Amino acid sequence: MARRTVLIVDDDPVFLEALSAVLKNEYEVLQATTGEDAVGTLAEQRPDLIVLDVMMSYPSEGYDLARMLKNREATSRIPIIMLTGVSKMFEARSRVEGSYMDCDSFMTKPPDFDKLRETINSLIERTEAGG
Repeated sequence: MARRTVLIVDDDPVFLEALSAVLKNEYEVLQATTGEDAVGTLAEQRPDLIVLDVMMSYPSEGYDLARMLKNREATSRIPIIMLTGVSKMFEARSRVEGSYMDCDSFMTKPPDFDKLRETINSLIERTEAGG
């Protein structure tokens, strides 16, 4: 079985490298530092899952990118995990307003890496099963 591919989109180079280092033993890891970079990567490669920061060059860039990807036929089935370094209140609000968020899971930064791996595997398996 081919290794699964994860695209990490985050404007923080230190976090991007740290998360890549954690995931690279289990997944092929692609990186992008902006929404525009992510769109370029997606034009050339199709990851099994996207880990996407909420706030990058502007506060809602992650949400805007997720919405765009979920509304495009070619990328609509790729699971998205949103990450944010903002407070627990933001996390609670995002869970309540889930209809606003075009993602499959939401975690705060820094994520629990074991839980992140579990979530990645679960979402990819669900997608592969047609769910």
